[in-house]
Amino acid sequence: MGLEDQARSFAAQTSVLLNKTVADGIRISSITTPAGYTVMGCGVTSKAPNPKPFVLGVSGKRCVWLYLQHSYDWDPEQVHLTMTRSTLSLYTSEEMADDQLVLGIDYIRNPANQYPGCHLHVSGSRDDLDLIYLGEDRDSRKLRDLHLPVGGRRFRPTLEDLIEFVVTEEMATPRDNWRDVLDEHRELWDAIQVKAAVRRHQESAAESLAAQGWTVSPPPDR
Repeated sequence: MGLEDQARSFAAQTSVLLNKTVADGIRISSITTPAGYTVMGCGVTSKAPNPKPFVLGVSGKRCVWLYLQHSYDWDPEQVHLTMTRSTLSLYTSEEMADDQLVLGIDYIRNPANQYPGCHLHVSGSRDDLDLIYLGEDRDSRKLRDLHLPVGGRRFRPTLEDLIEFVVTEEMATPRDNWRDVLDEHRELWDAIQVKAAVRRHQESAAESLAAQGWTVSPPPDR
């Protein structure tokens, strides 16, 4: 399956997850940009590759918006879809002003700076941060400027975690069976991540399987 086909399949799964839990009629699409990478989000087109935020909640008052953007490319073997960048941000308004951020989860597979590839941003007021900030490239620092580490490439926070957050914190009204849908999609995501981890740590996976009674043989070239 080609990169675009894999991306479209994952976008369709994401749409199902959202519409069966905390969204109503949302369509997540994927497009390939002229630069050759794939972007996924709500309302993306080849001429307008920037996704649009969408409101969460299927009934009652709806006052939290989700901005979702994923970028994909091939893995090093040119076989599997690999996420290169991701943003999952919650806002209290469709305008997405800085002070309307509830939280944002950012992921960059190969960061070009010193910050952790997967990190969390939260908005709030902490005047004392200026007292402990040692940087020289700006005069002050806001709470939202901090890059709070939340895991590495493999087992980072997911859309499923964010959906659970907005439901359990009573920010959005879900569908009745949202928990079952969430568990099902988490199983799919976990399986994908485990397979990827095994490809990168084959000896460790073989050792673990052998310890459980499996018969494991290395390929001829090992």
